[in-house]
Amino acid sequence: MILFDAEACDGPLPVLTDSALLAVLGQLQGATVAVVDRGLRVVYVNASFARWFGVPGHELIGRRLPDLYGAVAAAAFRPHLERAFTGEKVTYQRLVQEPGGRSVWHTISLVPWFSERGELQGLISSALPVHELQSTNEALRDAHQRLRAHMDNSPLAVVEMDADLALVHVSSRGQQWFGWRVEQHAGRSVLDLPGLETPAGPLAEALRRLQAGQELQNRVEATHRHPDGSLFHGVWFNSALLDAQGRTVSIMAQIEDVTELVESTQRLRDLARFDTLTGLINRGALMAQVDQSLSRVRGSPQGGQVALLFLDLDGFKLVNDLHGHRAGDEVLQWVARRLASAVRQTDTVARLGGDEFVVLLDNAVSDAVVQQVLSRILAAFDDPFVLPQGPVRLGVSVGVAVYPQVEGTVDELVGCADQAMYEAKRAGKGMVRYAEVAA
Repeated sequence: MILFDAEACDGPLPVLTDSALLAVLGQLQGATVAVVDRGLRVVYVNASFARWFGVPGHELIGRRLPDLYGAVAAAAFRPHLERAFTGEKVTYQRLVQEPGGRSVWHTISLVPWFSERGELQGLISSALPVHELQSTNEALRDAHQRLRAHMDNSPLAVVEMDADLALVHVSSRGQQWFGWRVEQHAGRSVLDLPGLETPAGPLAEALRRLQAGQELQNRVEATHRHPDGSLFHGVWFNSALLDAQGRTVSIMAQIEDVTELVESTQRLRDLARFDTLTGLINRGALMAQVDQSLSRVRGSPQGGQVALLFLDLDGFKLVNDLHGHRAGDEVLQWVARRLASAVRQTDTVARLGGDEFVVLLDNAVSDAVVQQVLSRILAAFDDPFVLPQGPVRLGVSVGVAVYPQVEGTVDELVGCADQAMYEAKRAGKGMVRYAEVAA
């Protein structure tokens, strides 16, 4: 309900004799001040208000605010006037156009004016220019919006935390990668949020150093899980914001998705370690593993044995000659699978190249175990390998070298098993020979 009274325009103007009102006006030095009655007629203006309109102050007395400001401006400030006429003190900001045409931000205060008997007489309006402050705020707001837009468009995920690591903001890419939402997760520690796959230790330690002011920036890698369940690897570039006393007030993290780099690096490592045709470990990886096995057995008070079974296929050259190398590759893949099924889970099968394979036994090895594994390997070749051109039967010759009966370096142990395999070859297909023990 509108409480100012348009019919009050027909009565005499109130006289400003109220001591309380005069006291208020005295406190408004530097402001543009006007007092209006309930009919919105001007009762009093100070010199600043008169200068605003470019006329002597006495010419404004008795004129109504809507007539002074015009219909558009009057419609804009009308709701504030209605609130003030309910007895509420109202403060708001308005862009006011100066007589010269320049628009300036002002803070407008409307204070109800009551008579000494408590009757609402009108309003005291005061305006203070806040243009520079408002312009600065708008510039900061625009800069903030631009920064947030850059953050959202960045290929990196951006996560902002407070000094306690509680989530403050996450960019749109971060929401996509982690599934975090400010409206859902704000106030929770990022270390407790879903999606952190690896133990939080390294990331927690890196963030703790920033919290403690030990570092201003650091870098840490972590593995995460997308909301769809897929894994991704991220590098966190973290930085701390300090106050004047050197205390951390906030931490910002920019996370780069390095999944493709990590996976390609792993593929290169696999290529360096595994045989591309069969998936078995290659010669280099086998030699490293044999070296570790020998070191472990030599350093163990209980001792132990390490056995190397050097295998060479019998009749494989005919497969390549009669059916081609593609068929030969297929047979080698079958051989690898049969050997992997014949040995124990703790044993290792490697392909050295061509049709040469090695089986490493380095766990709970005894003469009986070696014989059992040998029997299963020989039996693995009982059934033919079926090619489109027809079945192919192969055999295997095996040379065995067992440490510590055969002493020496890794190369010497493998060499002894290799020599024993050639002795088996000379003895006929499907034979096994043990490396000779040095006297």
